Amino acid sequence: MLRRLGFAYMPVILLLLVPLAAWAGGPIQLQDFRALVRIDSPQFSPDGQQIAFLTVRSDMLHDRYDATLWVMDTAGGHQHALVRSMRDLKSPRWSPDGHAIAFIARLDKQKPQIFSVPAAGGTPQELSDADNGVQQFSWSPDGGSIAYVTPDDSPISKQQRRFHHDLFTIHDDDYLIDKPPVPSHIWLLTPAGGKARQLTFGSASVLENAPPFPPFGGITAPTWSADGHWIAYTQQANAHDSDSDRTRIMVVNVATGAEHPLTGKHHFEYVPRFAPKGEALAWLYPHGPGPVSVMDLYVGSPAGGTARDLNAGFDRDLDADFAWLPDAKGFVVSADDHVGITLYLQPLHGKQRALNLNGMEALHLAVSSRGALAVVADGTARAPELYLLRSVDSRPVRLTDFNRAFNAYAYPRSVELEWRAPDGQADDGILTYPNGYVAGKKYPLVVWDHGGPEASSSEGFDTNEIGPLRDLFAADGYLVFEPNYRGSDNLGNAHEHAIFRDPGAGPDSDVIAGIQMLEKQGLVDESRIAAAGHSYGGYMTAWLISHQHFWRCAVVGDGAVDWTEEYNLSAAGNLAWTRDSLGGSPWDKGSAELYIKGSPITYAGDITTPTLILSGTDDTTVPITESFTLYHALASRHIPVKFIGIPGAHHSSQDPVHRELYYQAIDAWVVKYLGS
Repeated sequence: MLRRLGFAYMPVILLLLVPLAAWAGGPIQLQDFRALVRIDSPQFSPDGQQIAFLTVRSDMLHDRYDATLWVMDTAGGHQHALVRSMRDLKSPRWSPDGHAIAFIARLDKQKPQIFSVPAAGGTPQELSDADNGVQQFSWSPDGGSIAYVTPDDSPISKQQRRFHHDLFTIHDDDYLIDKPPVPSHIWLLTPAGGKARQLTFGSASVLENAPPFPPFGGITAPTWSADGHWIAYTQQANAHDSDSDRTRIMVVNVATGAEHPLTGKHHFEYVPRFAPKGEALAWLYPHGPGPVSVMDLYVGSPAGGTARDLNAGFDRDLDADFAWLPDAKGFVVSADDHVGITLYLQPLHGKQRALNLNGMEALHLAVSSRGALAVVADGTARAPELYLLRSVDSRPVRLTDFNRAFNAYAYPRSVELEWRAPDGQADDGILTYPNGYVAGKKYPLVVWDHGGPEASSSEGFDTNEIGPLRDLFAADGYLVFEPNYRGSDNLGNAHEHAIFRDPGAGPDSDVIAGIQMLEKQGLVDESRIAAAGHSYGGYMTAWLISHQHFWRCAVVGDGAVDWTEEYNLSAAGNLAWTRDSLGGSPWDKGSAELYIKGSPITYAGDITTPTLILSGTDDTTVPITESFTLYHALASRHIPVKFIGIPGAHHSSQDPVHRELYYQAIDAWVVKYLGS
C-alpha cells in the first residue's frame, strides 16, 4: 500500500520541486541545481542490447548523494530501476553472460562489498566478504571469477591499539596521517561461492592514490586478457599516498600468481586495458619531456617487448576514459580540446578523427560489442543526459530525459576566445556574457582560474570547479572570463609543458593579456574586476592579487600558496608534482629558490585586495595550513579577509549541503564588492 501511494503522489511531488524560475524562463539560481540528476558509469550488456548506468541525486535533507542503478533498452529506450537506496553505489559491471550486474555498495556502516542483481530485476546478493572492503573489481571473461582489490590488514593489531602500542613509520604521507598505510592487493572470488584467493602480495600496492598530474589516467580496476590467463593492473611502488608517481603496469598470471612489469619504466604508467580479443594491451604514458606533458596511448603485448605510441603526433592530452573498439583495431579516446571535451576515433594504424557530438561535452563513455557508443554529455545550456551513437559515424540520439526541467531556463551566452601573451604564448578561454547583455555597455568582470594546472575550463553544464558559478555570476550581471593559461592541457604539449619551472609569472602574463584584450574591446568596467579560483586556480588568484592591484575582490578556494608546504605536507601526489614541475625538491640547489619565488605567500605582504579564503578541514591535497598562513598575512595588516572552513571536506565538498554553501559564500562575496 505504501508503494502504491508513493508512486501515485510522485508526479505531484515532482511538480512542486520544479523551480518556478524554470517555468518562467528566468535565469537559473543556486538552489535550482539541487534538482540536477548526474548520470554516471554507462555500461553495455554483452550483446549490446541494453545499457546499465547510474543516476546520482542530491538528498539535501540527509546531506548525501544517492545513486540508483538503471537498465535501459537501446532499441526503444525503455528503462527500469534495478537498485535504489544502497549507500555509495558505484561501478556497475555486467556479468559476461548478461544475466546479472555486479556493483560496489555498502549496507549501513559496513565496508563496501560487491553485490550482484539479476538484470531483469530482483534482490541484490552480496558476493564478497572482504574485511577491509572492496575498492575495485572486474569480471573474468568467462564469468567464473571476479578480481577485486582490497587493502591488507593493518600491521597493528586491535590489542596493540588498545594498549597504545601503535607507533608507526611515516614516509611520503600527508600531514593528517594517523595510522600506518597498507598496500592494496588483488583477490579472486568465485561468484557461485567459495573462499576468495589472494593473487598479489608484497609491499607494493595496487594504485589507490590519485596521480600527481590530474589528467594522468587515474585509478582503474584490474583488466583481464581475453583468454582469462592474465590480469594487468597499475602498481604503485608502495602504499604511501604521495608516491603515486612511482607507478608501472604489472601483468600477473592468474593461475600461478607470477607477475612481471610490462616495460622497464618505474614512473607514470597508468590505466592498462586489454583488447576484447587477442593479447594486445593498452596504457597511458607521458609524451615528454618529463611528466609535465600530454599523455599518449601505448599498445604492446603482456609478454613485454616493443610498444607503439599510437598518438605521438596527435598533440592532445588523453584521459582515462578510453575504450577499445570491438574488433580490437582501434579506440575511442577522450581529450580536452580548446574549450571542449572531444571524442576521437584512434585506429591502431592511421590518423585520429573527431566524432560528432553536436557540440556537446563528453563526460563518460562506453563502447558496445557491436561498435555502438554510450556517452554521457552536456553543454553550457544543456544538462547532462545519456546519448547513443549506433556507430562511430552516427550522430548522438538522446536516450534519457532526467533533466528536462533544466531546458526552460534562460542561460547566458558563452564563447571561446583566443589571444597571445606578450611572449607569444597562444592561449584560449571562455567568455560568458551576463544575462540581458547590452552591446556597448561595460560590465563588471569575474576572472575564474581553473585548477590542475594540467586541466582546463570547458563548456560543461555544472562541471569543472566553477560549477554553477558561471550561471550565477552571469545572472548577477557580470562577465565571466575563464582563461586556459599555459599549463592547461587543452592546446597541446608545448602549451602544457610551458608551466615547467614557471608556475606563476608565465600563467600570470596569460591571464593579464586576456583581461587587457577584453578591456580593449570595451566590454569591461575596469574598476570592478574580481579574481577567483579553486586549487591551482586558488594559487593563481593569490599570485594575481599579490602582483597586480586593480582587483576589487578575490576568492581563494583550497588554494596552494606555498610550494614547500605542498612538498612536505600534502598527499595526492603533490610532493611529486612540485618536484617534477619545479625541477627538484626545496633542498636541491637548482630548485630551492623557485620554491620561494614561485610561491604566492612570498608576496602576500603586497596584497591589498579584499579576499575570501575557503578550505576543507581535512584537505590533504592542499593542506589547510596554507590557508591559515594566507589568512594571517592579510588579517595582521588589516586587509579585509574572511576565512571559511568546511568541516570534514577534503579537496572539495563531498556532500550537497556543503557544496551549495561553498558556492553561495563565493557568490555573496563577489556581489558584496562588485555590486549588481
